[in-house]
Amino acid sequence: QEFKRLFDKYLEQPYLLDGHLEQIVRTLIEPIRSASCPEAVLQKCLIFLQVPTSVRGYKAVVHHLPHEISDIEPVLQLLERVTPIQTACHPTVNMLLLWLSVVAIVPFQLSRLDSGDGFNKSIAERILSIVKVHLSSGGHKTVAPALLAANFITRPDIVDVHLDDFFAWIQETIDPANAPEAAVVSMLATLARVFKLANRDVLSKYAKSLLTLLSHKCIKANPNIVVRKLSMKLFQRIGLTYLPANLAPWRHLRRVKQLVDGLNADASRTEPAFPSMKENTNFEVPPIIEEVVDKLLEGLVDEGLNVRWSAAKGIGRIASRLPKEMASEVVSSIFSQFEAQIENTSWHGGCLALAELGRRGTLLPEHLPQVVDAVVKSLVFDERWGKCTIGSPTRDAACYVTWTLGRSYDPCDIAPFVSSLATTLICVALFDRELNCRRAAAAAFQECVGRLGTFPHGISIISIVSYFSLSRIQTSYLSVSLQVADFPEYTQHLILHLINEKVGHWDRNIRLLCSQALFKLTAKDPHFMIDTCVPKLLVAMSDHDGSVKHGTVLSLAEVVHALSIWAREREKDIEDVLGPESVLRLAELPATLEKDRAFLGIGNASRGATCFLIEKLARAHLRAHSAQSVLESWQSIIEACLRWDDKTLRCQACSSLSVFMEEYYGGDEGACERIVGTYVENLRSPTEGVRSNFAQALGALPSFMHRAYQVPILEGLCLCATSEGYEHVESRKEAVLALSRVYISMGSGGAAGVFDLGRLVAILLHNMEDYSQSPMKGDLGALVRKACMTAFKDVVCYFASVAPEILPENFVAEMMRAIAQQCVEPVDTLRGHATETFTSILYSKPDVPHIPHRDEAREMLPEDIGQRASLLHAGHTFPYWSQFLSLRAYREPLLRGFLVSTGSMSEAPFSNGRDALVAYLSSIHGDKEQEELVYFNFFLPLFLDKTFVHRALLQYLNALDHLVTSGAFTDAPSEFLVKLQSLVALKGLRLKAIPKVEAAVGVLSSLLQFEGDCRKGALINVLKTLDHRFQRVRVTTAARLGEALLMYPVLEGSRLDDALRALSCTDWRADRQELKQPREILAIAFGLGELVP
Repeated sequence: QEFKRLFDKYLEQPYLLDGHLEQIVRTLIEPIRSASCPEAVLQKCLIFLQVPTSVRGYKAVVHHLPHEISDIEPVLQLLERVTPIQTACHPTVNMLLLWLSVVAIVPFQLSRLDSGDGFNKSIAERILSIVKVHLSSGGHKTVAPALLAANFITRPDIVDVHLDDFFAWIQETIDPANAPEAAVVSMLATLARVFKLANRDVLSKYAKSLLTLLSHKCIKANPNIVVRKLSMKLFQRIGLTYLPANLAPWRHLRRVKQLVDGLNADASRTEPAFPSMKENTNFEVPPIIEEVVDKLLEGLVDEGLNVRWSAAKGIGRIASRLPKEMASEVVSSIFSQFEAQIENTSWHGGCLALAELGRRGTLLPEHLPQVVDAVVKSLVFDERWGKCTIGSPTRDAACYVTWTLGRSYDPCDIAPFVSSLATTLICVALFDRELNCRRAAAAAFQECVGRLGTFPHGISIISIVSYFSLSRIQTSYLSVSLQVADFPEYTQHLILHLINEKVGHWDRNIRLLCSQALFKLTAKDPHFMIDTCVPKLLVAMSDHDGSVKHGTVLSLAEVVHALSIWAREREKDIEDVLGPESVLRLAELPATLEKDRAFLGIGNASRGATCFLIEKLARAHLRAHSAQSVLESWQSIIEACLRWDDKTLRCQACSSLSVFMEEYYGGDEGACERIVGTYVENLRSPTEGVRSNFAQALGALPSFMHRAYQVPILEGLCLCATSEGYEHVESRKEAVLALSRVYISMGSGGAAGVFDLGRLVAILLHNMEDYSQSPMKGDLGALVRKACMTAFKDVVCYFASVAPEILPENFVAEMMRAIAQQCVEPVDTLRGHATETFTSILYSKPDVPHIPHRDEAREMLPEDIGQRASLLHAGHTFPYWSQFLSLRAYREPLLRGFLVSTGSMSEAPFSNGRDALVAYLSSIHGDKEQEELVYFNFFLPLFLDKTFVHRALLQYLNALDHLVTSGAFTDAPSEFLVKLQSLVALKGLRLKAIPKVEAAVGVLSSLLQFEGDCRKGALINVLKTLDHRFQRVRVTTAARLGEALLMYPVLEGSRLDDALRALSCTDWRADRQELKQPREILAIAFGLGELVP
């Protein structure tokens, strides 16, 4: 396994092994060549040799295998020892077959190695037997048997003797209905390789029978893709046996090989591609070629990509050897694949065929108009197929065709098509959904720039549109496209491509990116947007496809907003730019969408897009202030969206509401009062989603409404923020965030009016203790605590800059302590957010007043902690926070947080929290004041804190168990230990929750290491727990007590033996009456016979 893991590192770049392959192969093969090699060593060597073969490929390895005559007999003997069962699965067989395939082509007649006695089989017969066994066995390795068979059967001294029988045997044996699938693959691979290696004159007599075989035995229609691929390969090689070996002289050959020659080339000159060659006019194409070509054309529409690729290469090879007229017919058949789409794969197969024809010169310059037309259509081909599309392979293949055009034709040939090719390739490179298509288009563009030199601004663009710059689709759409749009030849094509192809794309993310890209591209050519794109988008609104309608709304919104910015820079209105008719249609568009039930189908996506349109129209200052019906329809759409329980839709509706109210309701007091009253009323809705939505909506109202209606808004939000129950966590979170926005927008003067910050202080401090637990989702209160920290940071940073005197000292101090506690609790995301919030407040400019130990905290916690450490990893942040334990203001909350982390189930918070506590308790040893504060004023009172006990008793008990076991309390006062075990028994053993009882037993068992009253009290409580009503608790107690007796010197000698025997030999799941005797034995062993009932 270690050897395999070493070579697996080279899987991505296996060619790096080439310099070492010879030594590796020689080292592993030498022991095998020895006659005295043990069987186990032989097997191991072959298994090890299989590893580099799998990584680098057999073609590179076989060249380094020994191929001396003396190796034939040993390899044959090894293979003849393999049983039929081993033939299919033995890992060493594959390497032996590969080795024999190399040895079998030694340039000597094999008959010279025969004994000549007439009793033993000849070497050739033995090899042929091995070939037949392994071809028909159906093993998972199919390459090695085929390679051996082809290399052996095509030897000059074998082909005349055994080829007829071998072909007859294959035609009889190969049967997909009966033979194993792997056997069929091996035989087809063998036939394909034989037709590649053997002499044409020898093979021609088998061609027709093999064609009949492939058709009659349904091999071509086999469900296995590999079988169909090999069938295509065999078809093409059968056809090649009837065609001349030399390529046709009429093929097109590029005359210009260097870019500088292309720039100086005379476009009008013509000369033959192969002046020294003459076409054989006497050659007649056999009728079998037509059948082969038909089969290959059928393969172009096969559902398997590899099958289509093999068929395309076959068509390219055959057409390059046909007479010009017949090759033109083949090309015409390829073009027909694009005209009538027979299958959904026909475009992909057609592109592959065109590429193979083009790179072999079979596509003549007169074919280029049709080729380019097909390629341009294929570059944007994207056909919907259920919930996905089937266009990406076609677009990738079209890029391959374009790549071959750049390599195969002169600049003068491509000149008429430069504009369409260049612009389409750039559009695909920037805006295609699939990364491989974007990179393929960029590579094709780069190839054409380098080979042709006629693409506009080619050198400048390939430095922008690079392999790495296209990695992120957001960067391609929103950054790289802007740089390309600076070149005027491409600007309008980029915009039109987005309008025509991406606005209604099936992927919602692409539609969103398209609208954002159009927003940025509008500034590049605003007049084109006004004259062409906006009318096209308005027309597209009548489309019945939900995706098209959704994308059109998004794009219209972004384009109108961008045009309004451009118009304002020229002191114009959006009406002056678009005209009154277009503006009226835009104003009525939201109501039209709702009336036409456009929200059906993709539902909330269209609702969100309509809200987005309203927001952008408001930002564009569309003149709808006096159109009351329009404003009412817009407002009703926004409020309807607020009643949906959808977070994304809620955020979009609130964003639209803020801008809409600011723009159109600034002077309408009656409407504002009605809106505020409605929204506050909805805060009491029984539906949690509605409460959350309207709480966020109240926070999103503009500042003038917050100041004018602060009393009802704050009353409603405060009531919502203090609601109880885990069912209302989301609304509490949104209410807290809304409160912070309201206080900030009211400003220091407004907040000091009817309300001061005291109300907000109480709510934030109260909700920082929200640990609401959901039976299904766990700690939902973390959402509220996170919102409180965000709200606190926003409020204190704002008021620190405008009115620092309004910030209460206790508010800042208590919240900083509460945030510090969250920085060391188990929830990773909350811990990271808390650390980021604490650091932002600590280093805020201007300084936030009343932060406890500001200077010491800055020394302990660097401002750039986010760059120095991973805030989500406890091992990175806990060392910083453990230093804060020396600061009195932060000690207690941090100790609470460390305790909860130490008692959690997560490995990182547990181990790092325990280490921090152990280190701190060790550091205060000998300091009586510190010990008094920590042991007596912190650990013990925690058991009396009802809130903490209710939410974290289990974690606290687990943490105490870890600390006691780790030796953290070794130097603790004995009085503290006695009280600790008493409180553990009081608070833990009387509960019904089994995990908490087990945790308490664990603490008591660990406390047995301390002598005196602590041990005695712990023993009494543990022995009483052995009579617990729950079987699980009794079993756990016995196990923990036994472990403690083995770890700590509680008993000695026979008393220890008696106790351990009673604990281990008793079934503590038995009836409680049956457990009375072992409990008495334990009580006597501990000397507690009178104290334990």
